[in-house]
Amino acid sequence: MTAEQAATRRGYAARGELALRNSLEAFARKRWPDARICHEMVMGERKVRADVVAVDPAYIAAFEVKGEYDDTTRLLHQVGMYQLCVPEVWMVVPVGRHAEDARILRHLLPSVGLLVGAGTSQRNHYEFDGKDFDLLVEAEPDPRPVHVEMMLEMLWRDELVGVCTRLRVALSKKPTRPEMIKKLIDLPATELQREVCTELRGRDALWRADPAIAPGTPEFLGSDGT
Repeated sequence: MTAEQAATRRGYAARGELALRNSLEAFARKRWPDARICHEMVMGERKVRADVVAVDPAYIAAFEVKGEYDDTTRLLHQVGMYQLCVPEVWMVVPVGRHAEDARILRHLLPSVGLLVGAGTSQRNHYEFDGKDFDLLVEAEPDPRPVHVEMMLEMLWRDELVGVCTRLRVALSKKPTRPEMIKKLIDLPATELQREVCTELRGRDALWRADPAIAPGTPEFLGSDGT
C-alpha cells in the first residue's frame, strides 16, 4: 500500500499530514538536490522517530511534521532529541494553533527552523487539489554541532561495522554496538558525520524512502563530486 492509499483509508487527518509531507519533500529536494529523502527514521537512542530526513553525502536535516489533528505536547522533546543527532532540525506545521505552538517553542530552541503550511481553505482546512497548498519558510534553522555519541547511535550494528572497517578501527571478532561507538567517538566529528551519511544513504529497510544509494556509485558522490 502506498502512502497516498493509506492516507485515503485513514481519512482527512492522514491526508492533511500527507499534504505536508509531499510539500516538504519538494522543499527538501530543491534545497538539497543530492539528498536521499527518507521517512520515519529512528533517532535519539531509538526513543524518537523523525518524520522526514534529508541525507546529503555529508549532511543531515531532520523534520518533525505535525498535522492539523496531531498533538504538539511532545514536539519540544522530539526536536530536541533530533538536534543531538543531526546538525539541522525543522518543525513543519499547518497554519493555525500548531504554528503558534511552534513559535513558542522557538523561544526555547531558536536554532530550530519553522515551515508553515500556506494555501488553506476558509475553514482553516487543507486544500487537496495540489494547486493551493505549499510551505513557507517562517524561520531558518541555525545548524549546530551534533552530539557524536547520539549521532552514532542512529546506526545499526552492521552499519557501525562498515564505518569501523572504512576507518580502519580495530575490532574484536564479535563487536557490540557500544564497543564500536566507544572506539569511534573520539574521531573527528565531520569525518564521522560523513560516515553516518554513507550508511543512511545505503540503508534499504525504510518505510518510505528514495532508493538506497551505494558507496562508489555516481549518485552517491553528489553533483559536486564529493
